[in-house]
Amino acid sequence: MKFAPYQITAPAQLPVTLDEIKAHCRVDGESEDDYLTGLLQAAVSYLDGYSGILGKCLLVQEWAQEFAWWGDFPLCLGPVIDLASIAYFDGDGESQTVDLSGVRIERRVLGAFACLKVGASWPDTDPDAGPITVTWRAGYEDAAAVPAGIRHAIKLMVGHWFENREAVLVGVAANQLPLAVDALIAPHRKVL
Repeated sequence: MKFAPYQITAPAQLPVTLDEIKAHCRVDGESEDDYLTGLLQAAVSYLDGYSGILGKCLLVQEWAQEFAWWGDFPLCLGPVIDLASIAYFDGDGESQTVDLSGVRIERRVLGAFACLKVGASWPDTDPDAGPITVTWRAGYEDAAAVPAGIRHAIKLMVGHWFENREAVLVGVAANQLPLAVDALIAPHRKVL
């Protein structure tokens, strides 16, 4: 059985800076900084991580997922940078870690997997002793490496929310712009 992944370490920065957002929204001064920062964080959370619509990590972060069996472990959030650890419980209930020199990251059509190298084997333990926890780092190394379409989609979302501060527009005929947010993020969405 596979359990939902959980974040260990959040990204140290956002993929778009407050200054870039202010330039996009044509805002001078600092009176709207807190509000724009909140909108920026909301836009990033809409796209980023396990609950984000993209199904991937935008900037470097660490995730873990528990498994109930030994085998090829799917690393459901990418782009995968590296494995941090594979931990398990031995027959005495003591926490142990797998020597990662016998494990490789295999990139397949449906994503990345932590797999054994040829000649290596998983520990001979009963998985009923406790979950096997796989921890990995994923995301783009820095904001400049985040695809331009994703970065621009963030700016468009913040700009829209900044100009339209209510959930409903009254007396306005609104239309979605072609080639806007959905079109910009479509090539980057994880497809299963």
